Amino acid sequence: MDALFQALVQNSSDAIVTLTADGTIGFISESSVRLLGFARDERIGHSGFELIHPDDVAAVRESFAACLQRPGVPMPTDCRMRHKDGTWRYMEAIAVNRLTDPAVSAVVINYRDVTERRAAEHALRDSEARLRQIVEEQKHTEQRLRRSEARYRSLIQGAAYGIYRSTLDGTILDANPAIANMLGYTTEELQTLNMLDVYKSARDRAALIERYHARYSGRPLSTDITWRKKDGTEIIVHVTARVVRLDDGMRCFEGIVEDITERRALEDQLRQAQKMEAVGRLARGVAHDFNNVLAAILGCSDLLAMRLEKDDPSRDDAEEIRKAAERGAALTRQLLAFSRSQALEAQLLDLNVAIAQMGSMLQRLAGERVKLDVRVTKTPVCVRIEPGLLEQVLLNLVVNGRDAMPAGGTVTVTVESIAIDGAGARRYPALPDGEYARISVADTGVGIDPAAQPHIFEPFFTTKGPSKGTGLGLSIVYGIAKDAGGTVTFVTAPEHGTTFEVLLPLAADLSS
Repeated sequence: MDALFQALVQNSSDAIVTLTADGTIGFISESSVRLLGFARDERIGHSGFELIHPDDVAAVRESFAACLQRPGVPMPTDCRMRHKDGTWRYMEAIAVNRLTDPAVSAVVINYRDVTERRAAEHALRDSEARLRQIVEEQKHTEQRLRRSEARYRSLIQGAAYGIYRSTLDGTILDANPAIANMLGYTTEELQTLNMLDVYKSARDRAALIERYHARYSGRPLSTDITWRKKDGTEIIVHVTARVVRLDDGMRCFEGIVEDITERRALEDQLRQAQKMEAVGRLARGVAHDFNNVLAAILGCSDLLAMRLEKDDPSRDDAEEIRKAAERGAALTRQLLAFSRSQALEAQLLDLNVAIAQMGSMLQRLAGERVKLDVRVTKTPVCVRIEPGLLEQVLLNLVVNGRDAMPAGGTVTVTVESIAIDGAGARRYPALPDGEYARISVADTGVGIDPAAQPHIFEPFFTTKGPSKGTGLGLSIVYGIAKDAGGTVTFVTAPEHGTTFEVLLPLAADLSS
């Protein structure tokens, strides 16, 4: 087993280093060579602070000193380290003082190169200034593995990443607490399961194994896959796995797992925001140019109508030209609203009052076959938003609900205030913790087709028939909510209707 755990250390994506109390390097894993380019004999016996950036040395020494004072307590830090090629690389590390542990007798440090991730985070902040908080929960530890099975197992049990071993047919042989916590099981419960119970689909695991044997035989495979927790919740995990042969000759999978669900959600938010920004610029340019063309058409149609007698059949043609141009003008107004080309002044509104006042208008819009049910609270629910934009949000969502119920039904508009904290972060990953107003618009219609769901906020995407929609409605709702510091989400099921939720930051009471 020593060889097995030594192999895990050497193949870990994180580097593992041990330091003496004075900071001298005693051990370097092979992954450290890959990260910094220095051979092991070039670093062993040298000071662990030599490659630290001068601006970071003081902070790293202070963290190291604190680590020496707190045996057994993980101490996180980050710094820049010099690569052998002369470049500076950003590293994240966790140090644990194991000097008093006779099996270790050293300070154990796990560190990883996060240079590319740092660059991506900077790009994320620059591209999406309105994303108030970027959730960054990178787990930093993979314990050092060597010398004895008991020692390495102790290190693995304390790792923050999920680590497991399973037979080729899926029987789980071993799993550490991190992966059990990730999936909502106890370690003992997890070891009674098969990997087929963890994957969203048995086909996913079969395809992954086939891909491994076809392309990665003998080498670690890294991929993202969907797993299922004990409570049925689906999570996206990044798995790095390989096939090894145990001492008894049995071949099995060994894997390291990280939950990247929230990171993936943020990446999707960034891509959507960038797409909306680009299309908004295009829409603004097209709308202004199109308005000039429409002005000429409207003017000419008016002149033509003035020259024709009242009973001239050609007057109907002139009127149709004017109506077509007016429809085009209405479309350009939507484009301008989508691109936010007009400065709008936000006002402090009580959603209970504002939406209740829209009730009759929304009911006329919904039509006779649709019942509109508006539910407000007794206490004020105040937000800062331009009234016309709030009206656009409600009009678009109610129209969509009406169109989803061709045979009639009910559209329910609900206003309430909610608090988002750690428990709600997964449902609303783009929002920081705080108090929010939530406007829910629920219909009893046909639901949204699963194939269409990833695209519903994209500009000009529509599932409606020709001449029944421009595909800008939900894009406008999305843009209005984001501009106000909120977000839009939805839940839907075939033949069970759809509920859209618009969340806006809660403002002070109008009476205060």
